[in-house]
Amino acid sequence: MKFLKYGLLLLTLPALFLLSCQRESGDERVRMRAQIVNIGDRIEVEVLESEYTSGPHWVIVSDKTVIEDKDGKGLGLSSLLVGDVVEIFYNGQVMLSYPPQIVAIRIVKE
Repeated sequence: MKFLKYGLLLLTLPALFLLSCQRESGDERVRMRAQIVNIGDRIEVEVLESEYTSGPHWVIVSDKTVIEDKDGKGLGLSSLLVGDVVEIFYNGQVMLSYPPQIVAIRIVKE
């Protein structure tokens, strides 16, 4: 019984260490620069610059999405207009649909 307790302890400690070293998925932010093409229940954009993706995308804006100007002043969704160029920050997850969809963490209007 004593051996079993020590064995479980030896197996548990490395797992706890690895879990504590991982970042939360919300911490990893990917950036894209895009032009707004259409605004509806989602924002349709055309990617202008991105390390990972290109083409049209749908951007989902949640109640946690921060919208601001380049000076950091808070804006509302209504301040975004078709033709605006924006920087969109998201966690790197892309929904496999056409066009691809992302959930914005932060949108910065240029």
